[in-house]
Amino acid sequence: MPKIIRLNYKPISMKQNQFEWEVYSPITRRRNILKLCILAFTMCFAMFVSSFAGSSYKAQKVAPNPAKEYPQENTFIIDVKNLPGKHIKNMEKDELHNFMDAVGFQRLHGKNLIELRRIYLAFMYDDFFYSMHKKTNLPISVIYAFFVIEATSNGLESKLMMKALNPGGIKYTGKGSKMKAMDDCYKGGKKIPCDFQAYKDYNAMIDGWANVMNLPRYKNCKRFIYAKYNNGMKPKDIVNNICKCFWKSGYHTSNQWKVRSNISTEYWTVKASFPNLEY
Repeated sequence: MPKIIRLNYKPISMKQNQFEWEVYSPITRRRNILKLCILAFTMCFAMFVSSFAGSSYKAQKVAPNPAKEYPQENTFIIDVKNLPGKHIKNMEKDELHNFMDAVGFQRLHGKNLIELRRIYLAFMYDDFFYSMHKKTNLPISVIYAFFVIEATSNGLESKLMMKALNPGGIKYTGKGSKMKAMDDCYKGGKKIPCDFQAYKDYNAMIDGWANVMNLPRYKNCKRFIYAKYNNGMKPKDIVNNICKCFWKSGYHTSNQWKVRSNISTEYWTVKASFPNLEY
């Protein structure tokens, strides 16, 4: 009988009736070293890793409360000139599975290529998601969902992410550099390339996306992280309300906000496949 992953929680503080929590996964020096080793191992030995059988598992149907996620220390900074997806883009499913299993990823049995890529990227970008959480106060699971929709394609970084370091589908603000890409721009009834913001480095990428998510028009969307608004709400309802509010407030034109909400819930299953480190 496959085991259902259980996540343990403990409160750390409440301030002005606001939950101050996030995913409990401390990014210690050991974890940073592991990420660097994984990158090095991918480049040097991915073609030669041995095959190991992954254990099966049952995906969680109910996500942990996104308003009760745990803080962590994050120190790992992504090399923006050598993004994580670059190292695994040429691997076939079995090769990627064997590599990830060999370096400590878990519960990979039955995963297809795109799912494996998402797990790998989620682990490598987890510190980035937490940095965004600190800047915006949004749950990591919601930031993960927006990143998957806006910055990835087939489980790897999109062209917009690779070329412009734009993780949130951010349109050009009128300042700095820009990049053209197809999206939802029209002229004379015809679809034309949109102008997207381009960022020069890791910190500019974080600050740029956080500035957009912190715009006044999205302030109301964040009320669901406060106890007086989420009291009695189911975890999925909290995520649904946040994602629906961002759509109604103009973050994206597509009305498929439920897709983002479902991907947000998926984050917890994805995280259960991360290497199991002892702290």
